[in-house]
Amino acid sequence: MGTFSWLQSQPSWFWWVVAGCTLLVIGAVVSRMIWQRKVGWKRPRTNLNWVDDCVELPFFEMAEDGHTFTLKNMRNFTWRTTKDKDIDWRDFTASINDLVHIWFILDHFHSIKGMAHTMITFEFKDGRFITASFEARRQKGERYHPWTGLWREFELYLSWADERDLLGLRTNARGNDVYLFETEALPHKREGMLRKMIERTNELYNHPEFYNTLSKTCSTSIIREINRVTPGRVPFSWRALLPGHIDRLALRRGLLKDKGGRDATKAASAITKKAVEVGLGEKDTNHFSVGIRKKNDD
Repeated sequence: MGTFSWLQSQPSWFWWVVAGCTLLVIGAVVSRMIWQRKVGWKRPRTNLNWVDDCVELPFFEMAEDGHTFTLKNMRNFTWRTTKDKDIDWRDFTASINDLVHIWFILDHFHSIKGMAHTMITFEFKDGRFITASFEARRQKGERYHPWTGLWREFELYLSWADERDLLGLRTNARGNDVYLFETEALPHKREGMLRKMIERTNELYNHPEFYNTLSKTCSTSIIREINRVTPGRVPFSWRALLPGHIDRLALRRGLLKDKGGRDATKAASAITKKAVEVGLGEKDTNHFSVGIRKKNDD
């Protein structure tokens, strides 16, 4: 039987399958062409007209001892409102040997509780705190949206600031529901996490990357660094894409200090009311950081 005869003998469903596969291939080719034309040509940049709170790009310098570091371009803003602020960028010097604790922050910025922002704070024995926040770096006139975050619209930005800035903006200026969780980590794991965050900061300083709503967000970026310290420590979960629920995963994996179950732990970690009551305090003090860590019955 010749090829033509064989084709003629095939049932109708065969041709439906062939037509479907052909359409899929054409669709894939067209989609790829559209991607390359609209998005694929874009390259991440560092020299654009950025909004005030991400205009400077942080980076770290390590001393010869391998432990002492200086963080350049640490943000130290004072936010009276979301628009009324004092701009200040400065250096921060400390030693990794003096790291005593890591804190996990969950910021519910939207009425949809699955939508939230995550950050981590490093605490040092001299009572100083620095917070790291993976964000979408925006140009002036741009507004963040998850949809546009899929299409190389924003660069990935790792902001470093004191808690009075990054947390105070969210608790006191925006009035968001913010939670500050104690983490459970051995000293060498804490040190490893800080070192990985330092490495990641310098990677982004030297080789900018795009933010992506699915693969490079606040939560997925933190999880990436945790798993670089301890491979497989945090498995993939849908909660990474809806970080408002990620505290459940973190508790189940033993990353957060359990204070009697998820509800009790979250209630004990709420800080917005305390932040408003204590106020931002004076710049270059730990007044704000100490105040938000007071126990609810203090």
